[in-house]
Order: sequence, then C-alpha cells, then structure tokens
Amino acid sequence: MRSLIIGCSLMFGIGIPVYPQTVRLTTPNASLAEEFSSIRGVRELTDGRVLVSDYIDQRVVLADFAKGSITPKVSKGGGPGEARLPTRLIPSRGDSTILVDLGNNRLLILDGQGRGVRTIPGDHPGIMGVRGIDVRGALYYAIPGWSQPKGALPDDSVRIVRWIPGGTEETIGVVQGERMRSDIRQPAPKPRIPIVGYAAQDAWVVSEDGTLRIVRAGGYRVVTLPLHGSPVNGPSYASAPRPVTAADRLAFVRAFNAASPMSGKGENGGMGYSPQLNEHEIAEIAKGTEFAEHHPFFDAGRVLQAPGGRLWVGHPVEAGKPVLYDVFDRGGQRVTTVELLPGRRIIALGSQHVYVVHETDSGVEQLERYTLPR
Repeated sequence: MRSLIIGCSLMFGIGIPVYPQTVRLTTPNASLAEEFSSIRGVRELTDGRVLVSDYIDQRVVLADFAKGSITPKVSKGGGPGEARLPTRLIPSRGDSTILVDLGNNRLLILDGQGRGVRTIPGDHPGIMGVRGIDVRGALYYAIPGWSQPKGALPDDSVRIVRWIPGGTEETIGVVQGERMRSDIRQPAPKPRIPIVGYAAQDAWVVSEDGTLRIVRAGGYRVVTLPLHGSPVNGPSYASAPRPVTAADRLAFVRAFNAASPMSGKGENGGMGYSPQLNEHEIAEIAKGTEFAEHHPFFDAGRVLQAPGGRLWVGHPVEAGKPVLYDVFDRGGQRVTTVELLPGRRIIALGSQHVYVVHETDSGVEQLERYTLPR
C-alpha cells in the first residue's frame, strides 16, 4: 500500500527545494522471509520471479514472491555454474542475465532459469564494472583512469565505452568519476582510503537501445545521449548541499570497507573480503582519509532506470531519516520524489514493482516489493 501526498510547500532535508509531489512507499505488497547477508543485485524475470545475488553468502537464488520460495541457482565456487563475490545482475536478451562474478574475475551468463551457461573473461580494463547490454549484444562500461595514458584525461574523468565481444571498444561519453586524493602517489603515513569521501561524481545508466543517461554532478542535471540523434540537456536542480559530519566520515569508512574486496584474501589468492575493522581502526582510517566538505547533490551509487524512460536518483542518505529518490522523465524534468522508510534502499525497478532492500535491526537484509508508482 502507498500513500500520495501533494503539496507546494513540503521541504525535505537541509537546503532541498520544494517538490510539487511526493509519493511515500510505506508498506510492501510482498516480502521474502529469507534473510540475506548483502544483497548486491536483483533481476526481475518476465514471469515476476526475481534473481537475487548475495555478496557475502556468495550465492544467487531465484525467488518467487507469490509462493514465498527460494531456489538456489548459483553457488560458491569457480566452476561453470558457480561464482565468488557475486554482485550486479544485468538484464540481457529475453530472461537471460549477466552476473558480475567479481571473485572469479569474469562475467557469468545466466539463462532464463538462472543457470550459468557461459562466461566472458574480465580481461578488458573496466569490464567488471559493466552497467548494461544493448539489443546488439554490446556491453557498456567505464574505463578506469589508472588504465589510461598519463595526461589523456583529467584525473577524475573516465571514458564510457561500448564493446561487442570480439570487436573494438568505442568511446561514447566522458564522465566525472571518483576523485582521488591529491597526494595519492605519495607514501601513506597512516591508513587511508585512496578516494575523497563524499566527493561529487557523475552517474550513468544505459538502456537496451543504447541510449546513455548521465546525471551530472555539477548542476545536478540529467543529460540524455541517444545512440542516434542530438543530446538532450535537462534543467539544473542544484541546491544547498548538506555538510559532511564526523559521523558521516565514520559511516563512509564502514561502507567502503564492506563493499571493497581485497586481492589475495580469497581462495587461491584471488579477490576476497576486506578484513573486518573495529571502531578504533575505523576512526584511524577516517583521520587519514580526505573528505569533501559537503555531500553531493545525489548518490551516484543509487541511480536506476525505470520503465517508460524514467530515471530514479537517490539523495545522500541521512541516518534515521526517510530515504528519498527524485524521479526524472525522458527530457530530464524532475516529475516527483519517492520517499521510503529509513534503513531501506532501492535495488531494482521492474515492469510493475519496486524492489527494496531492508536492513533489519539485527543487521541482516530482507527483500521487499512495492507497487511501482504511476
């Protein structure tokens, strides 16, 4: 069930402008009793079932909300139908799916039932960050700055490329990526994170017809780059950003450590979990890490496509407060804002449903399903 509130004077957060309409998603229409450790991907199939990847439990399951059932599909390992540190689930042709098999440094292609059928080696710089595949079978991903010739682009700029396996990469755009700290090439006197915490960066997604949507960090606007045709620049929605607090710095270190695998920590010397940190270690890393003074206008890690060419863009999260997503139309106009209860994040948008990860008080995650607002 959801409630709809319409008003012209409703304010959310510090410096956030007025929204003409807010949709609150408060009660899911279905949820799974299954407990997950770290949901990294959800892929809706045409019959309404969903594939779910669990990074820590190292598995992919097929979930049926109607029956409340969970069927294992991909288990831990390096074999043909196995994965280590599974993350994103990217829709491909029909009901097939690309699973980012981070621990095995490959892309695992799943059939319509979620079974692994073939792999693509992760030997192209950036391919493990694949974001989409178009109807021609071309993969879209960003080329990391470290793999570029020195001085080819500004330090925080990355190329987005289109690549059909067996062919050559084609650059289709340049975005502002993570900002590395200014002294990154100097010896570190104390533990630190190499990127600047909460530094603004662009976000991007690609549709199956090859249309690239970029949310620009500067000015907070949506730019649409169709495969054929002229770019469309949406209006700016920049506003006064929220200051980064001491608590925010600690939260950033926790999240970065949990999400960043480490080479040599996995089986056979491969990628594995980063060592768990205690509160003293977290505080020491925060002291040695460089942070932006203010939060960005949006969270680049929480940008998703929805049916009808709409784009959902998450606000930076504030602990204990409602979670907000702006919704943009094809032309880059902000048409509404969606509000979730605290402790939740949207993991996928289907044809009729919003899939939400709820982190419970006990630290486990559960998957909820809401009706997609129209």
